[in-house]
Amino acid sequence: MAATVASGSQNQYATTTSGGTVPSDLFIRDVPDWIDLIERQDVPLQKMFGTAPAPTMPMLKSEWGWGAPDPYTTTLAVSCGSGDLTIQVADGDYFAVADTIFIDDEMLRVTGIASNTLTVERGVGGTTAASHTGSATPASAAIIAIGSPALVESADDNYPQIMSFTWSMSHRRQVTPTYEGKSKDNAQRELRKKMEFTAPLRFEISLILGRRQQGSGTTPSTMGGLREPTFITTRTNLSSAPFTETDLMNGLETVNTTRRSGMGDSKASVKWTEIETWSGTVKLVPHYLFAKLPNMNGRIYALDPSVIKRRPYASDTGWNTGQYETQGWHTRGYLRGDFTSLWPEADTRIEWRNASTTSSDYAGFS
Repeated sequence: MAATVASGSQNQYATTTSGGTVPSDLFIRDVPDWIDLIERQDVPLQKMFGTAPAPTMPMLKSEWGWGAPDPYTTTLAVSCGSGDLTIQVADGDYFAVADTIFIDDEMLRVTGIASNTLTVERGVGGTTAASHTGSATPASAAIIAIGSPALVESADDNYPQIMSFTWSMSHRRQVTPTYEGKSKDNAQRELRKKMEFTAPLRFEISLILGRRQQGSGTTPSTMGGLREPTFITTRTNLSSAPFTETDLMNGLETVNTTRRSGMGDSKASVKWTEIETWSGTVKLVPHYLFAKLPNMNGRIYALDPSVIKRRPYASDTGWNTGQYETQGWHTRGYLRGDFTSLWPEADTRIEWRNASTTSSDYAGFS
């Protein structure tokens, strides 16, 4: 005689089996091969540039002589004009008050957030407030890159930039296991994410897109990066033409004495990673963020990373972390730092912009 099975007793987890149910108290399952990151978040510029020691005396202005992580981009949801002090974004949860953001060639600062509406300061760092195209369809909207925060420091003439990342977590959230770990220490994991990925990546974006601005009692100071006009003397518009060896060598000749390939050379490669010149080895380093950030696709830079440094404002203002006073069942943590970047020898750097990004223009390259 065939045995009968009570509905749901053996197949209670099988939703495709007749009579099967999913228990309402089903808790998170162990995923041993959890993938930490699903999107690239490394920081090539900072790996090349390095860090300079803090000055012997803190200075309000850095001067030199001659010589899924947390998201970082989103889109503009509604078009805005040059005079608009509020903008509509695809997701306001991506932002925090004091974030510096970049849309096309304009740098803005977030001063308030209401759902997906940001109140912003326009034309920060000497950039020009402009109209920007927004759309509910991300592919048709202007990209918004989120740089590091810039906080008001209640003091004048300060070019270093105060950066502070904070998070709040309830005790329930702290002790609830997640796919990312079962140790019931979610606050520590959030700190690790901010230290290893969020803060370095946001700093990297500011190194690329940042414009310097002198601070005041009501306006934060911001540091400049590759896009700061005074940090690079030679800038060339390629007008959508492919970038060639001639462009590279002609450009390098304006800043250094270089060696051109001649008839005596017996070997050549069309897949360049390094080019030897009289003034040293030129290394070709692709940067994945250039294809993601606004108005960076098609830009190429020649620079000596050994002279560019990240520097803390003082010996004790590097990245440091801690915890604010607990508020009831909520714990608030922070990661903060006060940094600037040093860009001496502006005449030794070159920018080429609007280079062709059409693959057929570069036959022979991977």
